[in-house]
Amino acid sequence: MASIFTRIINGEIPGSFVFKDDLWVALLDIAPANPGHVLLIPRQEAQYLSQLAPPTLAAMGDRLARLITAVKLATGAPAVNVVVNDGPEANQAVPHAHIHLIPRTAGDGKLIHPHGTAYAAGELAKWADQLARAWK
Repeated sequence: MASIFTRIINGEIPGSFVFKDDLWVALLDIAPANPGHVLLIPRQEAQYLSQLAPPTLAAMGDRLARLITAVKLATGAPAVNVVVNDGPEANQAVPHAHIHLIPRTAGDGKLIHPHGTAYAAGELAKWADQLARAWK
């Protein structure tokens, strides 16, 4: 069954679009963290960004950069959170890859990044090595 994003892209469900092209669309989030919260969504339906076709991934950077500029200009916000929830364990609510662009202003109190815990002795190097091996 098609995701809700695919159904919006196909015109089965209404959406407030910022732009549409052959690979990507952007539309307003219906439950925004801040006004002007936009979703950048590939037309290709895939749950994870890593599953997107190379041409779609290659086009993402340009669309993302232009959309960040547009969000800042339209909202007057000096900053934007760019958030990817890549999988249900990462709080992905719709199983269709997408990127949140959330306009931010000083003191808005939204999406405060949780402070982490420092690595124990030797753990930083261990994780760097493990991730570098996975990269290859």
